[in-house]
Amino acid sequence: MTRQFLRVWMLGLTLIVLTGCGPTSLDKAMSRLDHRPDWKRHSKLDLPRHPAEKHLQGWVIVLDPGHGGQAHKKGFKRGPTGVREAEMNWRVGKLLERLLTDAGASVTLTRDGDEFVSLKDRAEVANNLARPDGGTGADLFISLHHNASSRESANFSSVWYHGEADWSERSLDVARYVAHHLGTQLRTNVAHTSPLMSDQLMYPGGFGVLRQSNVPALLCESSFFSNYDEEQRLRDADYNLREAYAIYLGLCEYAYGGRPTQSTPKVEQIDGTLRISTVLDDGLDKGWWGHERDRTLSSTINITLDGKRLVTHYDPKTKSVVAEVGADLAEIDGPSPHIIEIHHTNMFKHHNYPQRYSLVPEGGAGGGLAVKALGPVRAPAKE
Repeated sequence: MTRQFLRVWMLGLTLIVLTGCGPTSLDKAMSRLDHRPDWKRHSKLDLPRHPAEKHLQGWVIVLDPGHGGQAHKKGFKRGPTGVREAEMNWRVGKLLERLLTDAGASVTLTRDGDEFVSLKDRAEVANNLARPDGGTGADLFISLHHNASSRESANFSSVWYHGEADWSERSLDVARYVAHHLGTQLRTNVAHTSPLMSDQLMYPGGFGVLRQSNVPALLCESSFFSNYDEEQRLRDADYNLREAYAIYLGLCEYAYGGRPTQSTPKVEQIDGTLRISTVLDDGLDKGWWGHERDRTLSSTINITLDGKRLVTHYDPKTKSVVAEVGADLAEIDGPSPHIIEIHHTNMFKHHNYPQRYSLVPEGGAGGGLAVKALGPVRAPAKE
C-alpha cells in the first residue's frame, strides 16, 4: 500500500466517520437543484478571514459613516418605525474599521460619535490625512449610507462614483467588487438595476462628499431603511456586521488584483522635442509565479497632453513608456499649467493611480519642468 493511497483511504474513512456516509453521488447533488432556496433567504453569519486580506496591509482608508449629529430633526433619515440611518451607518463603520484594522490597514473615521461633520470637512479628512509612510492623503475614501424611497418595496444595493465613468476609473475598480458582495451578503434585489451609479444621476454637481475628494472615493447605499423588513434587520448589529463583512470582502478581492501605478513622469525638452517618459508598475505581487511576464494590458496604455492623445512606445521588458511631441513646450497651446494624463491597466483590469499631473516650466526659457501629481477630474462646483 503506497503512502498516497493510504492518505486517500484515511481521508475517505474520516469522511465516513464524520458524516455517516461516503461522497455525495451525482444524482443526489443534482436533486439539490430541485429545491433551491429563495434568493432573499439569509445564510448563517460566517466571517472567515479572507486569505487576500494580507494585500490590504499598509493601506490608508477613511470611512465616513453618514448623517451624524442630526437626531433633533424630526423624521430626518429615519425608517418606518423611527430607526435612524446615522446609527446604522455608525455601527457598520465601527465594525468595518475592526475588520480592516485586523487586516493591517490604517483606518480613520470622519466622526467620533453622533456628531455633525460637513461634507467638505469629511472629504478633507481623506485629502489631508497624514500617512504613516510620511505622505499625505488616503488610499481610499468610503462613505457609508443606506437609502430611502417612497416605494416601501425598494431594497437594492448600489455603490456610487463621481461624475462620468472616465473620471472615476480607480474608484469604479473598487466599487464593483464592493457592490457585488453587498448584494450577495445582504440578499437585496440584485439585478433590479445597475449596482454602480454616477452621483450626477441625483444632482448635476454630484455628491459633495465625492466631488470634493481628491482620492479614489465611493459612496455605498447598501440597502433601503425605508423598507420595513430591512429597517428591522438594520437595527441589529449582527446584520450590520454582515454588511461590513461584505465591504471587507470586496476590498480584499480588489487588493488581491493589485493597484497599478507608475513613476512620476520625467519631462524633457530636447532639440525642440518634448519627451515624456515613465515606468509602469502593475501593482501585482512580485513573488507570484509568472511575475516576470508582462501583466499590463498594452492596449490600455495611453498618455495625453492637454487632452491630446500622444503616440506612445512601450517596452514590456523594462515597463517603460515614452511619448514625444515634436514641439517645445512654449510652442504648445493649452492651459496653464499643462496637464499630463497617464492611463494603463493590469491583467485584472485595474486602473492606475495617480493619473493626472501638472506640468509647469520653471525659471523661464531653458529652465526645468516641474511635474506634480493632481487629484481626479471634478465636476464644476455646484451646491
